[in-house]
Amino acid sequence: MSRPTYRFVTLGCKLNQADSAGIESRLRALGMARAGEDAAADLVVLNTCTVTHLADREARQIARRLRRANPVATIIATGCYATRDPEALRSVPGLDHLVPLSEQADRIPAIAAAALGLPSGAGTRDLGVLGATAVCDADAEITDRTRAFLKIQDGCDLRCSYCVIPQVRGGSRSVPPHAAIDRLSQLIGAGFREIVLTGVNTGDYGRDLDPPVSLLDLLRRAVAVPGAGRLRLNSLEPKTVTDDLVAFLAASGGAVAPHLQVPLQSGADTVLSRMRRNYRTADYLRVMQVLRGALPDIGLGADVIVGFPGESNAEFEATCRFIESAGINYLHVFSWSPRPGTPAASLPGIVQPAVVRDRSARLRDLGRELSVRFRRSFVGRDRIVLTLRGDRGDGMLRALTDNFIDLTLDLEGRDPGPLANRFLRARIVEATESGTRAVLA
Repeated sequence: MSRPTYRFVTLGCKLNQADSAGIESRLRALGMARAGEDAAADLVVLNTCTVTHLADREARQIARRLRRANPVATIIATGCYATRDPEALRSVPGLDHLVPLSEQADRIPAIAAAALGLPSGAGTRDLGVLGATAVCDADAEITDRTRAFLKIQDGCDLRCSYCVIPQVRGGSRSVPPHAAIDRLSQLIGAGFREIVLTGVNTGDYGRDLDPPVSLLDLLRRAVAVPGAGRLRLNSLEPKTVTDDLVAFLAASGGAVAPHLQVPLQSGADTVLSRMRRNYRTADYLRVMQVLRGALPDIGLGADVIVGFPGESNAEFEATCRFIESAGINYLHVFSWSPRPGTPAASLPGIVQPAVVRDRSARLRDLGRELSVRFRRSFVGRDRIVLTLRGDRGDGMLRALTDNFIDLTLDLEGRDPGPLANRFLRARIVEATESGTRAVLA
């Protein structure tokens, strides 16, 4: 008898991916299997994002498509949009259940069990104060993966004027260190070679615990876990990138990847003030300089918001100049979107959509230029890469460097099978706008 199947569609950030992984673990514990790529599923979970109005619209559009593709499935919407504005999703035909973030770890498996006649509670376990964290069973279904996201923190105590996430996910709270290390060990045992530690405000880790600990404390314990391959930090707010943390990254010998995403949002202090960000450009530039000084090859990314209320031409030009001078290697560009209930939603000086589009396009062009420049600086040089699973069918493998260069590894006739999910030394031979190519060193 075939096992009932599920499909996940996860929108938005890596934290949502970690939430989805945790729920998947529980569904597998119920005896479910992931649906094939082109097959209809018995259960579909849409994990939504609500960071912009475009993310909301995308969730509604995808929900409709999922119903058409899975006509008899039980379809559940969860995540940030389902928590912030369930009524808007309720108007989308075909959704059977809406589950807020705080209930997803328990309710989604319960809905699945009831809908599919499965034994409720079978094989499930407590996932702790943060709910559906990336805890995975060491079975064959998950060992075909290479990288995993481990949620160590959720929520945020910052009150940036544009951000709705603290309203949706609540205040900052952390997984206790022993629980985080236990989960890390489970992921390592399941065959994952790289673990990404993630959260809403990951750098805030541990301050809410009794006694308080720090992200640095957790990293020191994590790199000592037997079998740990490579740890990677996700996004860190500028003020949480301390000198001690940078020194640890530099001394880790690659155990913690030399790569960070440090949100910038704007390169104009006047805009940062209206955003209620807790730093200014001089603070951000110092962080970039300290990181680059300790880790010359580090990959540094930044988030930037375009079209914040009142953003003048001079402020936008200041942002462009700052990005070019700050040593940033790639950009994530977002158009500002008024989020209900946030102070920025009522600010005057709305930037015209056509201006926002032009500015966004210009920054994306700059981001591509910075990326090519960074990747080309490694042509002819060796990096340690993690080969990802999945045969491309062309004798090559996709791989990821320690400093976050996504590349194609030309195996030059070797069998890709035995080389998947391994750390290898590769020489980068080409970097263009369309991609990066490397060969085994």
